Amino acid sequence: MAIPPDPEPPAPPETIGSNPRNATEVNGLVGLHLRQFTTVKGVINQDQNFFAAADLKGPPYYFTADQETQIKTAFSQLDADLDAIDMTFITRLIGMA
Repeated sequence: MAIPPDPEPPAPPETIGSNPRNATEVNGLVGLHLRQFTTVKGVINQDQNFFAAADLKGPPYYFTADQETQIKTAFSQLDADLDAIDMTFITRLIGMA
């Protein structure tokens, strides 16, 4: 029995970059990005809950009062802005609804 020859390697792509080539790739990228957004939104919410209850001026953090205020304000505002986003259509697109 003879060993078949190696197949020809595929042709190089016509272009370089990350542009989707078809509808399936567009759908995959949209789903991926929206699922990642949903995950990050949840993590920011968890961080906000932690920072709201934590005393960052004491051990083991030892931030100054100004630093603590800056951190807590940044997460509070970001969390509020993300919570203001209507997730109805996003959850439909990623199949969670």
